[in-house]
Amino acid sequence: MKNNTVELLAPAGSPEGVRAAVQSGAGAVYMGFGSFNARRGAKGFTADEMAEAIAYCRARGVKSNITLNILAGDRELDAAVEDAKFLYEAGADALIVQDLGLARLIHAHAPDFALHASTQMTVHTLDGARQAKEMGFSRVVLSRECPAEAVRRITAEAGIETEVFVHGALCMCYSGQCYLSAVIGRRSGNRGLCAQPCRLPYDGGYPLSLKDLALAGHVAALADMGVSSLKIEGRMKRPEYTAIVTKIYADLLRERRGPTEEEKDTLRRVFSRDGFTDGYYTGRKGAEMFGTKTDLPLSEVQALYHEAARRFEPGKEAPLVPVYMHFTARRDTGAVLSVDGVSSAAPVEDAQKRALTSEMVEKSLRKTGGTPFWTDRLRIELEDGLMLPAAAINSMRRDALALLLARRAAPPARDWVDEAAPDENGLVRLAHGFRGFTASVRTAAQAEALAGLGLETIYAPVTVAAETGLPATLPRVFSDAEQPEIEMLLGKAMSRGTDTVLIGNIGQAMLARRMGVTVHGDFGLNAFNCQTLEALAELGVKRQTLSFEARLAQVRDMAGPLESELIVYGRLPLMIFENCAIRGRHGGKCRCEDGVTYLTDRKKERFPLLPEYGCRNTLLGNRPLCLREDFARLGVHTARLLFTIETPEECAHIARAFLAGAPLEGEFTSGLYKRGVE
Repeated sequence: MKNNTVELLAPAGSPEGVRAAVQSGAGAVYMGFGSFNARRGAKGFTADEMAEAIAYCRARGVKSNITLNILAGDRELDAAVEDAKFLYEAGADALIVQDLGLARLIHAHAPDFALHASTQMTVHTLDGARQAKEMGFSRVVLSRECPAEAVRRITAEAGIETEVFVHGALCMCYSGQCYLSAVIGRRSGNRGLCAQPCRLPYDGGYPLSLKDLALAGHVAALADMGVSSLKIEGRMKRPEYTAIVTKIYADLLRERRGPTEEEKDTLRRVFSRDGFTDGYYTGRKGAEMFGTKTDLPLSEVQALYHEAARRFEPGKEAPLVPVYMHFTARRDTGAVLSVDGVSSAAPVEDAQKRALTSEMVEKSLRKTGGTPFWTDRLRIELEDGLMLPAAAINSMRRDALALLLARRAAPPARDWVDEAAPDENGLVRLAHGFRGFTASVRTAAQAEALAGLGLETIYAPVTVAAETGLPATLPRVFSDAEQPEIEMLLGKAMSRGTDTVLIGNIGQAMLARRMGVTVHGDFGLNAFNCQTLEALAELGVKRQTLSFEARLAQVRDMAGPLESELIVYGRLPLMIFENCAIRGRHGGKCRCEDGVTYLTDRKKERFPLLPEYGCRNTLLGNRPLCLREDFARLGVHTARLLFTIETPEECAHIARAFLAGAPLEGEFTSGLYKRGVE
């Protein structure tokens, strides 16, 4: 399906960036506002600047999508909703949201406010996109890891708009699933302050630093798939960068072509990391996707920046908005100019020498330079023998276009429901009451060692559950192409007694409901507030693991209509990779069966790498979490022991210690529960 209305979505981190994007051909601009956006370190906008930026875009026919795309705690939700209300009343076209609870609240206050599911929601499957639609989102920003076929299928079958990143930085980890920056430095990617530890050296190299994404050669194909929006990353970059990259992609999209060698070189010079990659989109993963920042002398890019800056100087206007002008001149009514619903007038006189002609009028009316308008259609009706100076016609044109610009910039009339409370659908908050300890394992031997100890639940990977009938943990990431095998394994597990699945992505809730099993939610769903628990309960989740980025005070705040669980032991899963880092550490050879692979950072800390379903990897914490608390006082119903690289004997020893309240020896961390994230 060909989509001729596909938009090019450009970044703006400042008012200058907005002008750079709009004057360079963006069909939409995305900006961050306040404390609840994923680029909290960007220059940002004051409230007045944001209102002006939204008006500037609207007047020029460019959409404004505002990011409220971080996790918010219960005590922050009121402030986040106030930001949403301000943006709604200012006329923003859409909000980009990660937090399911915040999205739920905004939708209750303003059902007509378009919500876009942030890439931080890790939507990468057809079920994920359909679930987002069910939750009230009108668009999904797909994970950057999605290959072309996944983009095509989701776009064609999900019934929701899709947005695809086409240029800019690539994270090694699936967006929304990275906790490395938070755990090692309290700067959470889910809270908009990622310190980019993936760009640092490990083992003497840069095994987690990907090249920047460039899909310049695939723009026409994406448009033909029906993708709604092509997105350029870069709100932290300077406006000149935005102008240069946006102009190139706007040309490619308009002309439905690939980039010239000159355009490729320009993109490389303004910013790259040893060049670019399209490896995820094309399925060509591997070592060639990695690179570090390329530093070029200022002299190589200064001319490009100067040229780009001239394009968005204050007062510069590209002809973006076509208008219909209707000019009449009669003795009884005088001269009247109507332009798309606004008008200006001037008196006329009988001609003493040369009478007014259509050619004279057209010459004046087409002088729209310095405005965002251009004359698309023009109708002129003149009574014979009249005179009107060219200066008067120019003044009529200026007045009418100024009125039209002001009218287009004015925010639409919208009704925010101040007293709105989300429909609880009969959901009732569960009373506190600690039920006991659960465990998740990776091997059948670990599960066997824990059997009979008194754990409330033992979760095992679906591959293990297929043989044992234990509650099944679904892979946090699997593709639509891999889903039939997952469903087969789950069906086999159910035949052996499995009746519960632990899911880490919203799309998996659909699969679980279809299969008729009880749904428990894992940490990957990023439950950070009570409203998110309400939203997950509406998806059918019966027990939810709370975010391990929450402080204990926040944990005590969180209560909902489902059971809550807290991870209290284990090496926390800090990143999940689509590009196999284990293979990368061993010269491109598969070594998953040869013991644990480690990454060692500059401080000599060792982070285990675990193989995951589909030749993916999880990066674990350098030391285990161990939280010993009065869990009943925290308000959680269960506490989970997360076993990964422990031997079966170690699993049993640790479980017995927790069950008996006995001390554990070793080097542990309390994680973020006490120090929190910024």
